Amino acid sequence: MLSFRHRHRPETDIDLTPLMDVIFILLIFFIVASAFAVRGLDIDLPAARSSHALSGRVVEVRLNKDGSFLCDGVPVERGFLRFRLQDIVRSFRQSPGQLVLKADPEAPVEALVYVVDEVRMLGGEKLMVATSNPEDHKGTQ
Repeated sequence: MLSFRHRHRPETDIDLTPLMDVIFILLIFFIVASAFAVRGLDIDLPAARSSHALSGRVVEVRLNKDGSFLCDGVPVERGFLRFRLQDIVRSFRQSPGQLVLKADPEAPVEALVYVVDEVRMLGGEKLMVATSNPEDHKGTQ
C-alpha cells in the first residue's frame, strides 16, 4: 500500500528577534563606552630635574591657560572645585591615591595658589605638581 500522508515540513522562516537583540545590546555597549572615552588637552608642562613617573590611582586636576579647571577631564567651575576636591580627598581615605595638578605654564599663579590652598584646607596631605623632564625641552628652546 501506498501512503498518501503529507509530511509536515518545518517552516524555513528565519527568526530575526535574537539578531535584533544582539544589535541593540551592541548599540548600548558602544554608547556607554563612548561616555568613558578619554578626552584631554595637551598641556606644555614646565620642566623640573626632580620629575618622576607616578603609578597607582591618579586623579588629575588641570589648570588651563585661561584659569579654568578640569577634574579628571570634566570641566569644573571655580565655585564647585572645593566640593569636587572634597570628594576626591574623601575617596583617598578609603583607597589611597595621588592628586596631581597639571598646570599650563601660562596659567594664572592666583589660580594655582587657589587649588593648592583648597587641597590643604580639605586635608589633602600630598598634592603632586606635574612637570616634564628637562631633556624633553632641550630641543624646543
